[in-house]
Amino acid sequence: MNLLLNASADIALADSQLHNTVKMAYLDPPYNTGRKFAQYSDSSPVKDWLAMLERTLTGVRATLTEDGSVFVHLDDKYIHRVRCVMDDVFGEQNYIGTMIWEKKNRASYLHAQLADVTDHILIYAKDKSKMAPLVHSATAVGKRIPVHNKGNKPSVLEFPAGSMTFNFSDRTVPAGEMNTPTIESALLDDLIVENGTNKNAFRMSGPFRYGQDAVTKMGETPGAFIAPKPLLRPSFLSTEAKGKVLTNLQSFRVNGSPTNEDARAESELIFGTEKGDDFDTPKPEALLERLIAAATQPGDRVLDCFAGSGTTLAVAQKMGRAWTGVELSPKTISNFIQPRLDGILAGTDPLPLDGYTASAQAYTVSTPEYAAAA
Repeated sequence: MNLLLNASADIALADSQLHNTVKMAYLDPPYNTGRKFAQYSDSSPVKDWLAMLERTLTGVRATLTEDGSVFVHLDDKYIHRVRCVMDDVFGEQNYIGTMIWEKKNRASYLHAQLADVTDHILIYAKDKSKMAPLVHSATAVGKRIPVHNKGNKPSVLEFPAGSMTFNFSDRTVPAGEMNTPTIESALLDDLIVENGTNKNAFRMSGPFRYGQDAVTKMGETPGAFIAPKPLLRPSFLSTEAKGKVLTNLQSFRVNGSPTNEDARAESELIFGTEKGDDFDTPKPEALLERLIAAATQPGDRVLDCFAGSGTTLAVAQKMGRAWTGVELSPKTISNFIQPRLDGILAGTDPLPLDGYTASAQAYTVSTPEYAAAA
């Protein structure tokens, strides 16, 4: 069952029925910027704001499964203080890392001394020893992965006989330099190419992606490597789809990560362009898709206890994940979250995610009695 709770985060998460049910929590809390937005006021005494986060994070920890994780999205103003709070709540040994998100295509120059273009996402595990790697997508079978890797420390590799195929005619390639303008490498033994493969084992020197043990293991499969030219730059032919581990930099320049501009366009597409129609501080769906894909599997439960415009819940619904959302403002729920989720269930969502079939599971909205009385 998908749940949308109208309550403050710390109170809603005190419900023991939610405990040990969540594989991934994503929190995009108020940053305490001192600004007033259309949907909420973002100004509190720092000690009160930190105390609220500590109560909330304590509740989040109780909801996580033993292999679960939490992602907390912040700007750079108080990230150092929140990191200390999270060390206390989750244990510093369960710190996974800090992701940098390039949130703007262009700097806005709101600061007198430094233009701000990034946000930060603190990642912690409930128990780091039980948490799986954050893998977001898979390499294709047959993908060519270069063996050389510029910048790595030079070493020597031996390729087993029969482990490499060649896109040139049979010949003997004499030992010698195999340099290019960017990589220094050498063939250390004469290479005999016969019937399109290496008749003999041979060694190369250079900066390599793999160590000898890995190359020996790969080379147990005939033709595991391929070299297109006599100037040897071999590649490993992937034999299975392997997941790509997330990097701690999410940037539109580097890996196509979406930005606030994308989020704004999505919000206008969903809610309209009239003044007051869209949400002030949305996050882009593709960013949440990447995080949820890395931290969960279909059927796992995702929690967002500052649900806002419902991006996390919408993406989880589209990806076939169960979800629990918490939002304090009933107006935000009725104006943003419910219309967005209802559109997905009705098949009128303007932002379908490629590769996923949206869950048909409906959701329940409730205001816990203890929340109303608090």
